[in-house]
Amino acid sequence: MATVLWLTPGSPTLNSSIAFVFAHVDFLNPSGARLLREFNQYASITPESEMHYGLGHEASYLIQDQAALGVDTHFTFSIDIIGQMRIWLQATRERLYQETLDRFKIPASTPMSVRQAFLMGTRNGGLALKRPDLGVLREGAKADVVVFSTDAIGLIGWTDPIAAVVLHSNVGDIEDVYVDGQLVKQGGKLVVDWVEKGYAERLRASGVRFREELAKVNITTFETGFKALSGLKNEDFADPFQVDVTRGDSTGF
Repeated sequence: MATVLWLTPGSPTLNSSIAFVFAHVDFLNPSGARLLREFNQYASITPESEMHYGLGHEASYLIQDQAALGVDTHFTFSIDIIGQMRIWLQATRERLYQETLDRFKIPASTPMSVRQAFLMGTRNGGLALKRPDLGVLREGAKADVVVFSTDAIGLIGWTDPIAAVVLHSNVGDIEDVYVDGQLVKQGGKLVVDWVEKGYAERLRASGVRFREELAKVNITTFETGFKALSGLKNEDFADPFQVDVTRGDSTGF
């Protein structure tokens, strides 16, 4: 996992015209934030993934001006960036609301808007790649265009298009998609029949191969190697509290 904690002002990764997107800023410190801003490099915040792995978001919200939203691992999570916008928006709101409540005060405003979440999932992604012509709709931009159906059950009655997309939409509401000027989805269906073209079968075969390779991995050896690399010891690990969602002796886990 690349982290700005390991970087110095003389790092060739920072001093480059090539875009380096740093995966995760869960352990961000003031020095790392300063370096990202000074050299205009971006980090990728992957809300669902980072929550899943227990990485934490202690300071990620403080570097959103130099960050964009991502998915992380496509075989593990949904590749739905709309979902990442929604998760990150509400997680950030909850954290900063709680900070206010901890001071025995009632939050009087929202700490993050739907527009900011939308920018994190669109415009900031282009900037992270040093491509100001991505993530915008304007003359000369290399735009991928997504058209939502306003007849979708969750979008009927919308007034604010950004709030409608971030808070109420899902990928099933997308009618048309243009990629590099080419129509690839129309009327809610892919223009290319990916089953007929054999793409679906190739994807299934890839999944089988992945599971077979994963089954060959010696988890104990992997864990030992990870601990040696990170300098962690067995006593650094502890099991979190496990919840109970069913009545009786079973927990439903």
